[in-house]
Formats: sequence, structure tokens, C-alpha cells
Amino acid sequence: MSMQLLRENAAQWIALLMNLAALLAFVATVALAARRWQLERRGAQAEELAKLDRARGALEGLLKGSVFGLVTAAEREYGPGTGEIKRSAVLSELLRLLPEQWRAGFSEEALGAIIENGLAAAKEIWARQK
Repeated sequence: MSMQLLRENAAQWIALLMNLAALLAFVATVALAARRWQLERRGAQAEELAKLDRARGALEGLLKGSVFGLVTAAEREYGPGTGEIKRSAVLSELLRLLPEQWRAGFSEEALGAIIENGLAAAKEIWARQK
């Protein structure tokens, strides 16, 4: 009888261990799937941020290309000694050129730096033309 009891207990223990192993495998699979989903989501977010950075860079390049014409037009329209008025006019035009959904991505300081760099380049070109 004790031998039979030992065999039944052993069978129950083995079945319990097999069920425990199956449960652990299931939990590990779910945890790995959740981790993979999280990493894929982060990757998608990183890719989306990279696209936004590329778009912002393209817009910034277009604005830099437009500054020379805007600064030159402001210089002709307002003349010398009206730096703040000219800067405001150019800033206004740059903001008008930016699509509305991108305006928040460019601070006044960033646009001011684009204007100042464009003005410096324009002054060099104007000096060569005289």
C-alpha cells in the first residue's frame, strides 16, 4: 500500500510540476510579448520623432533661404536706422511662410537667429555689390 501511495504522490507531484512549468512558460511568453510590444512602440515613437526632426530641418532650410530676400525687401522699404521695424517685418513674413501647425516648433529666438544670420550674409553680399 505504501508503494502504491508513493507512486500516486509521485504522479501528482510530477503533474503539479508540469502544470507549474506550463504556467511559467505562459507567463514568460506574455511578459516577452509585452516587452516586445513596448519596444516596438518606442521604436515607432523614435521613428516618428526622427521624421518630425527631418521636416523641421527642411522648414528651417527653406526659411534660411528666404531670409535674404525678406531682409533685402525690408531694407528697401524701411531704409536705414529702422532696425527693429525691419526685424519685425521679416519675422512677420517668416511666421506667415511657416505652416500653422509648425509655428509652435520655432521660438522667437530661433527665428531671430535665422534673421541675424541671414542679415549678416546679406550685408556681405550688399558690400560686394557697391
